[in-house]
Amino acid sequence: MEPTDSELTLRLTRHDESAFELLFRRHYRYLYGVAVQYVKDPGLAEDALQEVYLKLWLNRTHLDPAQSVRAYLATAMRHQILNRLRDEKRAILRHIEQQTALPETDTSTEEAIMLNEYSLVVRQGLQLLPAQRRLVFTLRSESGLSNEEVAQQLDISINTVKVQYYHACRFLRDYLRQHADIPTLMTLLLIKICD
Repeated sequence: MEPTDSELTLRLTRHDESAFELLFRRHYRYLYGVAVQYVKDPGLAEDALQEVYLKLWLNRTHLDPAQSVRAYLATAMRHQILNRLRDEKRAILRHIEQQTALPETDTSTEEAIMLNEYSLVVRQGLQLLPAQRRLVFTLRSESGLSNEEVAQQLDISINTVKVQYYHACRFLRDYLRQHADIPTLMTLLLIKICD
């Protein structure tokens, strides 16, 4: 007879790795489904799942066997994803603010209007990127992280970072060429974004 979640949770509080593995297997599909509902990206869902199970293991001594571990995991998953989305949104907004900061003090009204147009187009373009690609782009361009640092932070390969960043830059260049009516300024800002 299989142990109940309560029994497994009690064993987990006593540092039982086999109980952790059983809980992992038992709730994996459910949590993966919760994650995909939020992020719509299998890779990001897997990343979130790893974070949640890591937190489960790290906080195992504080678990209450009388409480539903499934509910605990689902809540932890929602918090993990919402925190990541919130952080990603802040990073994107900071990036846009940096890219649209008014240059020097002699900026004319016409240039300011063009920069505002550019800001809107960049924001639209960023929202069209897949979540992981957008995150790689913002970590590289806004946070100034190297390929290696991004790979380590997102727990993906350096090659994946390079490919995702390349495709993000290419997409944004094409998107801006099609949607922004500021070709000279756009070219200069694109070079700045993707160097």
